[in-house]
Amino acid sequence: MAHFDAGSSGSHEATFSTQSTPDTTPDSGFKKPRCQRSKIWGHFTIQENNPERANCNYCGADLGCKSASAGTSSLVNHMKSCKKVPSKMCGLQTELSYQASADGNSISSGGTWIYNEKEIREAFARMIVVDELPFIFSEKEGFRFFMSKACPRFVVPSRTTMYRDVIALYKAEKAKLRKYFIESRQTVCLTTDCWTSSKQQGYMVLTGHYITPEWKLEKKILSFILVDGHKGEDIGKSLDKLLIEWGIEKVCTITVDNASSNDTCLNYMKSSLTNRGCTISKGVHLHMRCVAHIVNLVVQDGLKIMCHPINRIRNAIKYVRSSPPRMTLFKKCVVVSKVQSKGLLHIDVCTRWNATYLMVNSAEKFERAFGQYALDDPNYKIELANTGLDPTQRGAPTHGDWVYVREFKNFLQHFYDLTNKVSGTKYVTSNTFLEEIAAVHYLLGEWSDHVICGDDEIFKKMAAKMKDKYQKYWGDPEKMNKYIFFAAILDPRTKESHFFKDLIEDTYGSIKGNAILVATHKEFGLLFVEYKKLYGTPASTGEITPPSETSQNSSESSLMRARYNKRMRLSSGDGSTNSKSELDKYLAEDTEEATPGFDVLSWWKCNAARFPVLSKLARDILAIPISTVASESAFSTSGRILDDFRSSLTPMTLQALICAQDWLRRKRINIEVDLAELTKLEEEFGGLEVDDDEIISVD
Repeated sequence: MAHFDAGSSGSHEATFSTQSTPDTTPDSGFKKPRCQRSKIWGHFTIQENNPERANCNYCGADLGCKSASAGTSSLVNHMKSCKKVPSKMCGLQTELSYQASADGNSISSGGTWIYNEKEIREAFARMIVVDELPFIFSEKEGFRFFMSKACPRFVVPSRTTMYRDVIALYKAEKAKLRKYFIESRQTVCLTTDCWTSSKQQGYMVLTGHYITPEWKLEKKILSFILVDGHKGEDIGKSLDKLLIEWGIEKVCTITVDNASSNDTCLNYMKSSLTNRGCTISKGVHLHMRCVAHIVNLVVQDGLKIMCHPINRIRNAIKYVRSSPPRMTLFKKCVVVSKVQSKGLLHIDVCTRWNATYLMVNSAEKFERAFGQYALDDPNYKIELANTGLDPTQRGAPTHGDWVYVREFKNFLQHFYDLTNKVSGTKYVTSNTFLEEIAAVHYLLGEWSDHVICGDDEIFKKMAAKMKDKYQKYWGDPEKMNKYIFFAAILDPRTKESHFFKDLIEDTYGSIKGNAILVATHKEFGLLFVEYKKLYGTPASTGEITPPSETSQNSSESSLMRARYNKRMRLSSGDGSTNSKSELDKYLAEDTEEATPGFDVLSWWKCNAARFPVLSKLARDILAIPISTVASESAFSTSGRILDDFRSSLTPMTLQALICAQDWLRRKRINIEVDLAELTKLEEEFGGLEVDDDEIISVD
């Protein structure tokens, strides 16, 4: 006799046993039972003594399941109302839930939720990319246990499947961005730099900067590829290949550092892009030098003059930090000397002047503490007297060292703020470039005459050395990119105002400054004419279009009006009539007040309708990055991803992780450690004492 066996495997799926079933040949008179295909049988168990009835696996309800009468309809209807089902079937019932906000940082009550495994898989891949997690994270025991409690229905994928999901996510996001570039024909400003990994492999990063039609500044890491070498022509060919792959047809500038190979690279790119018609003004202004690197070279020359006091302070910090007992004694000296600073001493990286600034900025507050430490530790002066190769740099810091370093710190403050300002990626920086280099010129001139303690030789030599380096890169306007002058004019607070003229004349003198003003105005006018031909209306470009039916009788379309306009264009020499152009109207208007919080992009967004051609020019020029920090930030990410435990990642995988993270991450990670906050936590927990009897064990 045929009977159903529910089985013991836990699947609750009914199976048909044929142990005592007669022969089911066509002549036997028995009909072979149909296979149960519905997924609903996984939630019910057929009764052994009555195959026409089934019990719910969750609430035990007795339901009919005879094909002729009830079938599976009664089972499906029961699942819709069963209150003991741990997880509702997708498509049958929705659950009241709390919905996450767009930024993922808050939740809102209400709404419905339907289990969607595809969305969960995509969110998991996004988490792997954004949080820089290894692929094997999906196989970690703790995470799988957590998911078994948080979402039992979700089957956590293996690391191989996770890798495929991440690559698919990267390709999907890349396709969206590439489609935007092709369809919008967006002009892009580029930054690029090279990096060598721990495995001595050379990588090149390419970053695109542009302003959208909604006047929002965007920064996207386009590629992070493996290169054969750092030769200029090889880098240029790689860049050209990437631009073709991305479908980028217009390039405004390429910002690079001062490496000699970059000059060769930019010469190659200038020729290639010009031949394809992808540049503005035939690529004359394509090459933009990184401001941050030039500032670094200028300050490093100054540090060479101020090296003796800084080295003595650096050696003193190293001595104190070399062992826990010394740090403990130093903290006691801080209390005794009544130093109010809660910061910590930290050492610098000698090749990074901004790290040196942060070191002296924190150390100069502890001058009295170092003096007290010299009294409490007899080995302090003895060991420092023998530290250093140069005898003039040996010994403990003196009062004169602290005076010089404190003044030098105040001087470096300007360059530190300047570097942070020009390194921003969330706001435009090209419009203030001219103002910043003018400020550097003024500071160097002021400090050339600075006197400290009656001895001005150190600061005079330092300022003269720094000024020589400044003159090398910014002393000759003919060697500078003219876009920095155009960007200042496109700032409605500056334009060609007296402030603009004073900036140039104070920096380069009245004679040379006046020549710069004349040349800048002429070249900016030519650039505007070029943009008018590309983006202007037929009327603004001087083209004659057939009049519409509604304007047949208007005076504007008359023969005599057309002859007059043509005569005026020929007489003016620039192809325009006697009416003012957009550029003339813009420059004739008063400048905007330089109020705190003024947003240049918001101003252009509100006035784009009045200046349609000039606003397009502003979108391209104001998007220019004046430093390569945006590209160099990718190296910090790659260094964390390509660590000693993941050094075997392929170049393609590394590019997918770095680029996808940049496209998906809403907030940038701040990897700077807040030392003051750490000190506060240390003070809060440092005084806590735990007895052996108070130790809590976790089983």
